[in-house]
Amino acid sequence: MNGHVSGGLWAPLAVIAFLSAGSALGQENAVSEPATLVIWNRPIATFRAPVGGVMPAQRVENAAARVAALPAALADAKVSVHPGRVAADEGLMIAVGDRVVFGLVPGDLDPESETTLAEAGFEAARRVEELLVARIAQRDVRGTLRGAAYSLVALIAFVVALRLVLKVRFALVGRLTRLLRNRKLSIAGIDIIPTLETVERATFRVLSWTLVVGLAYLALTFIFHQFPYTAPLGARLGDWLVAKLTGAGRAIALSLPSLLGVVVVLLVTRAISLWVSRVLVEIEHGLRQVAWLAQEQAKATRRIASGVVWVLGLATAYPLLPWSDSKAFQGMSVVLGLAVSFASGGLINHWVSGLMVLYARSYRVGEFVSVGETEGVVTEMGALATKLRTMRREEITIPNGVMASSQLVNYTRLAADHGMLLSTALAVGYDVHWETVRGLMLDAAAATPGVATEPAPQVLPWALEEFFVRYQLHVRLAPGADRITVRAALNERILDAFNAAGVQIMTPHFESQPERPVIAQSARAGT
Repeated sequence: MNGHVSGGLWAPLAVIAFLSAGSALGQENAVSEPATLVIWNRPIATFRAPVGGVMPAQRVENAAARVAALPAALADAKVSVHPGRVAADEGLMIAVGDRVVFGLVPGDLDPESETTLAEAGFEAARRVEELLVARIAQRDVRGTLRGAAYSLVALIAFVVALRLVLKVRFALVGRLTRLLRNRKLSIAGIDIIPTLETVERATFRVLSWTLVVGLAYLALTFIFHQFPYTAPLGARLGDWLVAKLTGAGRAIALSLPSLLGVVVVLLVTRAISLWVSRVLVEIEHGLRQVAWLAQEQAKATRRIASGVVWVLGLATAYPLLPWSDSKAFQGMSVVLGLAVSFASGGLINHWVSGLMVLYARSYRVGEFVSVGETEGVVTEMGALATKLRTMRREEITIPNGVMASSQLVNYTRLAADHGMLLSTALAVGYDVHWETVRGLMLDAAAATPGVATEPAPQVLPWALEEFFVRYQLHVRLAPGADRITVRAALNERILDAFNAAGVQIMTPHFESQPERPVIAQSARAGT
């Protein structure tokens, strides 16, 4: 910039420039809004104060009109800065040759900046000089053609890169699909290979289009740089990208110690979790025995212990994350916490109930239990529910909350010494002697396969009701006998025995006094 400061002859020009800046748009004491003079995408200067009653926005319009009116002959003229004064305002005038284009006053300075008026004036003159150079370059046909040629090359390179990125994406997706086609990977019995294929396709799609957008951004920045009119836009795009990359690099560099700490905490957590799991797996498979933990409790304990270890590890690693103090991350954590707490109330109840039943050792897999009106063999003890297989070969899932709150009868737990107890009940009228009923029921028990001979079956006259006697037959199952099968066979033998003896299995009810007393005859008396 060829700037110099002089007086004398420039004082009248300064007065004329300020007075011709435009008519007043408001009162002198009106609050003015800053306005920036932008020509050819180039910010030249910012006006913040009214001058001679002319507001900053009108000053911008007037200055832009004077710059646009500069003749081509002044394109090579020097840009100078000169002092000027209008009434009580003292400032600087920016002129191209002998034409004043705009002026600056102390009120135009940014109050938060330490820039002086002289520095602001010389900076504005430099930008005007760059604008004039750009106008000359824009009229250069050879330079414009050269920029268009470079832009065409950039577009061709972008199209080639786009095709290459898409081709590589399709090749990688096809290769991974072939690798996963004949493989099986399941978690909790669910095949996750289809999910992995979907995830990897989506991942490659996102990565490829991210790369395409980045290449398009670079191509657009390069093309903008080829033409004087759009060069400032290209410079701003490039500066923004450099600033973002620099900021990201700086953030990563500053976060490396914290990220290293997170990695160390997770590695230690994993090592502890593996050690705990290994010990509990040995207990689960009977390779190790401890007094405080039963074998059937080891599997659930292993899951709980691993979960607790990982929760403590994540809680330790969380403060080390670089973004843990951000408001967005904290807000997201609060929202997720509330959502989980509201949604998991019932789940936590069943989970805690399952732990209570498990550690109370009420039942285990393979035992025959009765819960309410449901009875069957325990096939699975889950964290939230227990599954039973009934005599009808049905699988019933009972929430652990119900298991903990209902009366539970375990028929297998105390059957280790004498076999599992099986009982059946029937009611017979008073006209049949109890010894007859007892003999028939014992004969049926003796003829039933799967009923143990020791201890011997028992028949108990359990209740003397108003119209009938209720009997109970207690038998023990032989080792390996199926309770459901033996129960059905025992009922069949009882029906056969009573039918053969001509004894009705019924619960009579009288509506009037019978003609003769209903008294049973002794079996010995009838012989």
